[in-house]
Amino acid sequence: MGVIKRLLFSGDLLNTPRHRNMFLDMEENIHIHFRDLRLELSRGEFEDIVAVFTRQSRELLALIRENEYQDGMLPNANQEDVRIWTESRLRHDVKYNPRKLSLEECGDGYHLHYRNYKILIDPDEFRALVQAFKDIDLDTPYASAYHEVEDLLRANEIDFMLSAGNQPGKVLAISVAKHHLAKVRDIFGYIGFAKEKRDKEVRYIGPRLTVVVTDDVQYTARDYKRINGLSRTERLVDFLSRNSAVINPDELNLIKCQVLDLYSALVSGKSLHVETDPQLWLYARTSQQVVFPYNVTPHGGKQDAASLYKAWSTLLAGLDLTFVKPTKEPFATTAQQELRKKVDEFLAREVASCIAVDKVHLMGSAKRGDMGRYHTPFVHGRLAKLGSDVDILVEINPAHEQDLSGHWHLYSAQSSHGCPVYHMGQIPFADDWGEWQARYPHIQFTEHLVDAYVFLPSRGNHQDRDAFLKKFGAQCVYDRSRDGITYRGKDEERIAGIITEQYGFSNVIVEKMIVSTENALYKIFADNQSLILKLFKVSGNYSRSRVAEHVAYEKKLVSQLKERGIPTAGVLPSQDEHVVVNGFPALLFERIPGTAQQRPEYPLETIGPALARIHGVQMEQPLALDEAFTFDDICMIWLPQFSSYLKNTLPGREIAEAFKALIPLVNRYNPGEYRARMYANSPCVHNHGDVTPKNLIISEQGQVFFFDFNNAYFGPRMADIIDGAFEFSLAEKYIHLADFSRFDGFLAAYDAQTTLTPAEHEDLEKWIELMGCIKFTKEIRVLLERPKEKLRRRRALAIAEFVLSRTGPNLASAA
Repeated sequence: MGVIKRLLFSGDLLNTPRHRNMFLDMEENIHIHFRDLRLELSRGEFEDIVAVFTRQSRELLALIRENEYQDGMLPNANQEDVRIWTESRLRHDVKYNPRKLSLEECGDGYHLHYRNYKILIDPDEFRALVQAFKDIDLDTPYASAYHEVEDLLRANEIDFMLSAGNQPGKVLAISVAKHHLAKVRDIFGYIGFAKEKRDKEVRYIGPRLTVVVTDDVQYTARDYKRINGLSRTERLVDFLSRNSAVINPDELNLIKCQVLDLYSALVSGKSLHVETDPQLWLYARTSQQVVFPYNVTPHGGKQDAASLYKAWSTLLAGLDLTFVKPTKEPFATTAQQELRKKVDEFLAREVASCIAVDKVHLMGSAKRGDMGRYHTPFVHGRLAKLGSDVDILVEINPAHEQDLSGHWHLYSAQSSHGCPVYHMGQIPFADDWGEWQARYPHIQFTEHLVDAYVFLPSRGNHQDRDAFLKKFGAQCVYDRSRDGITYRGKDEERIAGIITEQYGFSNVIVEKMIVSTENALYKIFADNQSLILKLFKVSGNYSRSRVAEHVAYEKKLVSQLKERGIPTAGVLPSQDEHVVVNGFPALLFERIPGTAQQRPEYPLETIGPALARIHGVQMEQPLALDEAFTFDDICMIWLPQFSSYLKNTLPGREIAEAFKALIPLVNRYNPGEYRARMYANSPCVHNHGDVTPKNLIISEQGQVFFFDFNNAYFGPRMADIIDGAFEFSLAEKYIHLADFSRFDGFLAAYDAQTTLTPAEHEDLEKWIELMGCIKFTKEIRVLLERPKEKLRRRRALAIAEFVLSRTGPNLASAA
């Protein structure tokens, strides 16, 4: 780079480059076209360029990789410790138009011919360029005053810092990087400053200013790039406001990446001493770095992150910068073909395999075959996309709108096209993108996102759908009536074969359900029936070795209850007495229509009586069932386990205090004789064993269906009643809505259907103590397995507090 003696003009008057082409052609001579520049060459000149470029490009690439050069992070990399070019002399002189200077107005703009170069200039830019030349005064004196000299040094991109002895207006004292000392000498020589060397410094003396230069050996060129970048900051808001209409999309998305990385760090729980108000952020354009100033008050957590995101989103929306795509580079043909194969495989596996799907239409880049990588991640909202989306429209069967796959993630409930938008997964990015993850470690980058418009017949307009598909030239890549059944994987396909063999169905569709259970559940659609297949992998309140035995017990229990008129999910008969799937005992259940109401408020006035009827039909006439699984077996598992968990110090102080307060109660119920007296006072029936909101469905007519008897046992009905009262008070995962006023409400609703005996009323507090200790111990088991799970901790403390408030001293610390 040459030495700048005087900066005649500098400003951002150009628009975004119109052309992105680079190509070679040969007409009257050889042309190299690069964006808006055309270079005319003779054969000899072209051969010179090819020879030099072939040799030096390999050398350059090796040095770039060795030094981990990054655009924007280290501008002017040739000022690093090594030079990344080797000088070569061209053997041929300029052949075409060696002395020509020509300005032409043409159909595509203005052409500036300078020797064998031609530059294409936009008309508006050309007018601005002409005005800039008019305003130039070639007789302006060279820099001589303090700020003039400082600006000249910055224009020459000298790596320097102000040092001791600096006196603004009189003495400019600077510490200069060693690699720029010679260039500084040339600058002051050109502008007429006299040189005077002293001990460890050099003085350049001008008519109005003395410049004192010392040699800096502490900082590297990389350090100076960062220092100089930060020294030329402005408010980010001001930069975006001033440049919103002309900002480079790649630069804007780099800015967004830095903000998203900060947001993601705060969400993750990091506590950072930074300003989170976008109005206070700075921007260093030379390094394209956002500076988040220090704040003495640390910020962290989801609430601070949400405030930041809201303010930042509002700012971008006001400047119309919310949705700005960076430059995209299409993949080569072979890569496009390979990617399309992956797209087709994904759509068959993750989309077409869903029973609800009638058709899948492919649109956008994947359909056109111009998928690509973004030069910088495309930040849209909280997403940072590395490559093109796979855009699809999915038509849903009217009879299965409630059967959308649990693997799909609802992104927007309503789009501008009248369809909800689902993110269905990602297709891996072929290129290495570790650089972006290293630069922005807190961002969860999105590769090729499968972005789906889901057309629901009950909510959408068919004419609008067809117009939308026509507009984007969509291609139907799956039609169930044409292509038949597809499966998500080999597991589903194998299960379909077992269902066909054991139950005599045809055209079996299998979908794995995403549910919070250690067992495995599958939706089964066959011969116009909706069913649920359950694979029993774990035990409930009994030994793991007895899983198969309990499955047989559950099958008989459900069947006999259903014969007595109890509304529940019936078990379908199979060819073999015991069905095994993937090595686990399995049952195929009817699928109950209705709504699972896990969140309060609960219709206890119907739920309590529904449980009472399960018990009541047995009290009227006992079921013909083995009584091998008993409530006392459960007590003998969990009461001793309490003492075992008591020795564990992991859960912390609050849990330890709850343990200490509950010890007398656990000790009271450990003797079997004490429990036996309670059992004698309550009718014994086959209990559901897990009376929770998640295990019941309410039909449109308000009928309550209890299902999932995986924890069923024989014992006093009070165990089921108190279990239900606890669970409907705790509100499942909605622990923030826990309300123990529902406890007595549940008991009253049950009692209204089937009256509790006087002895049961008398033993009520004892049952609260016993069941509370067992439920507390179960929560501790899960907490010890997953110590960071806050839900289990809060449930355990809530149970302990309620038990002690009813039967003993308050546990104030567990509030």
